[in-house]
Amino acid sequence: MKKHLLLLLCSIFFLTISCRDNNDDDEQLESKSQINFQLIGKGNLTGSYTAQQNTVITNTTQWNNFLSQIDGQNNHPSAGFTETNIDFNQFMVIIVIDAVYPNGGHSVDIMTVDENSQNIEVDVEKLLQGNVTTVVTQPYHIVKIPKILKPVIFN
Repeated sequence: MKKHLLLLLCSIFFLTISCRDNNDDDEQLESKSQINFQLIGKGNLTGSYTAQQNTVITNTTQWNNFLSQIDGQNNHPSAGFTETNIDFNQFMVIIVIDAVYPNGGHSVDIMTVDENSQNIEVDVEKLLQGNVTTVVTQPYHIVKIPKILKPVIFN
């Protein structure tokens, strides 16, 4: 297993080096800016679950439908959100919901949100890999950012 991982990492490294064009990298770095995001909610759904998703919500109707979906049969996770009344004239909401896991200790984490000339890039990672408890869980992370009329790409 370790040999396969090492081989994979070496392959990715060499592929990255061989495909690199310094002029393109410099242009992309200059036009990319980090967007500060505000936490709305982060944790695990338990009891009932929703589809795994990376979603951008841009209006009140979508937001209310989402809240009804996760609160409907669940333990009302939105009660722990920092806010539920979002001004969608100024903000948009980014939602990342991971798969359902048969054990606890998993996370899904929005690490950065960057804007470039073409789009908004959301970097998502899984910092916790689970096997802590025997409770079935579904990690989520929800943030808001200023409203920007560009496509959102999840990495």
